[in-house]
Amino acid sequence: MQSDGRIFMKTVLVVMGTRPEAIKLCPVVLELRKREDIRTVVLSTGQHGALLTDAMACFNLTADETLPPPPAQTGPAAVMGHLLGTLDVALERLRPDFVLVQGDTASAFAGALAAFYRGIPIAHVEAGLRTYHIRSPFPEELHRQSIAPLADLHFAPTATAKRNLLREGIPEKQVYLTGNTVIDALKYSLVSCTPRGLPILPQGKRLLLFTAHRRESWGEPMREMLRALRATVERFPNTYALCPLHPNPIVREAASEVLVGCERIAVIDPPNLTVFHHLLARATLVLTDSGGIQEEACALGIPTLVMRHSTERSEGVRAGCLRLAGTDAAGIAASAAELLREGSETYAAMRHPSGVFGDGNAAGRIVRILCQRMER
Repeated sequence: MQSDGRIFMKTVLVVMGTRPEAIKLCPVVLELRKREDIRTVVLSTGQHGALLTDAMACFNLTADETLPPPPAQTGPAAVMGHLLGTLDVALERLRPDFVLVQGDTASAFAGALAAFYRGIPIAHVEAGLRTYHIRSPFPEELHRQSIAPLADLHFAPTATAKRNLLREGIPEKQVYLTGNTVIDALKYSLVSCTPRGLPILPQGKRLLLFTAHRRESWGEPMREMLRALRATVERFPNTYALCPLHPNPIVREAASEVLVGCERIAVIDPPNLTVFHHLLARATLVLTDSGGIQEEACALGIPTLVMRHSTERSEGVRAGCLRLAGTDAAGIAASAAELLREGSETYAAMRHPSGVFGDGNAAGRIVRILCQRMER
């Protein structure tokens, strides 16, 4: 408080650029906006554009600041250079007291690095996830490992993530176990929102939900995943697959090539968050290379094949909800067949909800800790 009795309001800049960041940061923004002593500014880096805007709309939120998007069809280095430049200009103008980033995207890393260069404290949501394979996932593993030494507050979603940070030498007083905000978002979406535009699903079919988008999956790995899906649907006539695929041309071209003529596989644009969560809740089996979907599927008890060779969500594997399936068609299809066969004991063992990624109250914990830090 100033000498004249006025409250000195602190500014928190929430940086996000992609749909997954929006999903995991919007619950935090909603909590921050309950605080009358905090000015919350949401900044979109422009990385995902409409996908981010649609995800935010599910929480009745919009960005306060939107930066020019990175040049289309450019590599990671060009994207990072663009983001650093535009973020630096925004930080000079907005002068926040804290910068909040989430996860491991280019926007998160650029936001943390730009803030570090300007001496602005950084809070990292979903800190400590690791595969310790620097190119898997690429470039996300590099991003999240690089954010750790820059951040002042580390909000670890699980005990494993917290241990990772402590082993890397992050002071324990800076690391907080909060749970994952994706569970907050899932809870909000399923309980508080009504899905509009749900795809019509055929009666009597088991729903397979397939998503793949990661950069390291592009090319032949993506085609292998899609071949596995096609083989699975053709082997099990009582299944129907929905593929919400990223609009990236590389992803769409692979799907068009591999899935042509298969009537029980539907490729759709990424639905809004509420629709996706309702589809996820109805799924028999999930096949994905995504990170956040692993967490959501665990919370709902939907058996999930992770189409990667490693996962930073090892808690879900230990809980029995996730299974690593690799990226070759034969291995993925074999794992799917084991789960989909009649009376599968493996499927029954995986079909149980797990709270390993949180209880839906992570955002409140994060905001309390952040505000306590800013009051010092």
